[in-house]
Amino acid sequence: MADVQLTTDGHWPDDVERLLAGLPDWFGIPESNRAYVEAARTLPGVAAVVDGEVVGVGLLAQAAPTSRADGCGDANPADTSAGGCIDPAPPANGDPPWLATLERRDPHFADSYRGTRERILQDGAIPAKYKLLMGMITDAIAAHPDGVKSLADNARAAGASEAEVTEAVEVGYLYGGTAALVMGANAFHE
Repeated sequence: MADVQLTTDGHWPDDVERLLAGLPDWFGIPESNRAYVEAARTLPGVAAVVDGEVVGVGLLAQAAPTSRADGCGDANPADTSAGGCIDPAPPANGDPPWLATLERRDPHFADSYRGTRERILQDGAIPAKYKLLMGMITDAIAAHPDGVKSLADNARAAGASEAEVTEAVEVGYLYGGTAALVMGANAFHE
């Protein structure tokens, strides 16, 4: 088995072009391939290298808007932590921290959301702790670290064991890959 080295030091547009050209004709749209090569000139990424040759390149682009449902983004800068997100712990009324922003803009919608959220997250055919763990998995896959932490804590408060939280992080890895596993680690207090 070849020894694969990973590097994040540089840009690899020529290698990206070579790798895309080596794929079957049915792969990719020529305009999209050209755009990917151009993106490789500026976007951060990682290259897989075997015996001095780049054999794979992954580019990192922010796909989600900066305003996220985990409390990041649309917050008063005075209320944010060093990471730029407001404290994800819900206030005493149980609302997620970002709901106050929406409530100031549209109280009727906020009330409607609150009612829907309370109905969905109560024990039913699926116990509340598992619903919260499902949300935690979703936030791990969507790269919302504060949401992962908050939902894991809420699942614990609803009765989830550490073993259940751990398995939920593993499920996130199964469906979301290593990036979801890295985000899922935010569920733990170590």
